[in-house]
Amino acid sequence: MKAAMARRLLWLFLLITVFSLTACGGSSDPAPEASSMSVKGVMSLIGSGRTAPDAKDRVLLVDVRSSNDYIEGHVPQSLTVPLEMIADNGKALYTNGYDRLDTTASTTIKDSWLSHMLVNQLVNDFAATYQDAEIIFYGETVSQGRTAKELAKKIGFTRVSYMSGSYEDWKKAKPSDIEMNYSGIESVNLSGGSFVMTGYINNTNYANVSTKGTHHAITFKGGGLHNNAIFQVNLAPFCFQEMLTYLGASQLGNMADGIFFGDMSVWRSKFTSGQAVVYSVTWDGAAGYYDLHELFEEKASFYQPDPATFKKVGFEARIGGTRESNLNWNPGCIFCFYSCVCGITSNGLANEDTWFADGGLYNEDYGDMRNYHAGRYYPKAAMLPAAGQPVKIKVSIVPL
Repeated sequence: MKAAMARRLLWLFLLITVFSLTACGGSSDPAPEASSMSVKGVMSLIGSGRTAPDAKDRVLLVDVRSSNDYIEGHVPQSLTVPLEMIADNGKALYTNGYDRLDTTASTTIKDSWLSHMLVNQLVNDFAATYQDAEIIFYGETVSQGRTAKELAKKIGFTRVSYMSGSYEDWKKAKPSDIEMNYSGIESVNLSGGSFVMTGYINNTNYANVSTKGTHHAITFKGGGLHNNAIFQVNLAPFCFQEMLTYLGASQLGNMADGIFFGDMSVWRSKFTSGQAVVYSVTWDGAAGYYDLHELFEEKASFYQPDPATFKKVGFEARIGGTRESNLNWNPGCIFCFYSCVCGITSNGLANEDTWFADGGLYNEDYGDMRNYHAGRYYPKAAMLPAAGQPVKIKVSIVPL
């Protein structure tokens, strides 16, 4: 009996010892969750090239801190999706594509505001490219990144994780590897209220945009309407507007109320009336920066039904479309030549009534060039570099 009891006590002692060692893991630090990646792991991932914008099956590294925090420093090659913008009281925000942005507007992954914010900064092909993307979130705290990961999982993203370290942990581990501002911005003048975007001359639809007027002057290279402007830039529209705001510009746009812009019978007659912005462009070999007015000629539209009635009105860039209306449609519009409900900036001197009078229209015949190239503002192609050649566009905020 005594021998049997001794054996039982020995087994119990061994069992408790094994359990204790397993629970402690031999360390005071808990092991990372399977759905997280260490700071070192993220470093290795970036070093492998898998987070690069041109990587095949790119891993999306997403910063969920505020826009201001992101501008002032972030992990290289990361996108920006402020957590406060994609959720309300912990529930994911969705759009119905027209007049609602709330937690019950939809239930589909493509309608989630997270999806819209990702597409805004990437090429406009969400369903084919990003629905099954691998995404790693990080934030001001580990908890913030974890919260974003859980939110994305509930929305329907399946390959999501978070960095098991905060942004401050990244800075301590890699102080020399911090990016400032947004991708597509070359420089920022804080005191002067201006910044310089990088871009190039349209190389996807040059034959049309160099010989006809369009509704658009400057578009993001990945936007849905990127084909329709002579200038294509590397800066996403959301990031463009957040930089304007960071530099002190007013976000107020009169062309929409959040995502809602109402019936065309109303907004077609409105003129953009927000804060003014001035664009100027330069390129290798140019004498300096040219004001946008020097690079375009206003004349009767290629499709003008009655050229004899044509009158010049000029153009001035003003903030008009809201951040939400642009994200809702993701057209890529930075500056439109006609007052626009979703373009971040657009012309305060010509509106959609002007567009229709110029011979423009909107119909479902996508082969009808009047949908795209019925504008009155023609680029002076002879002055500009050839298709695909790089340009720099300076954006200057006009003080109120």
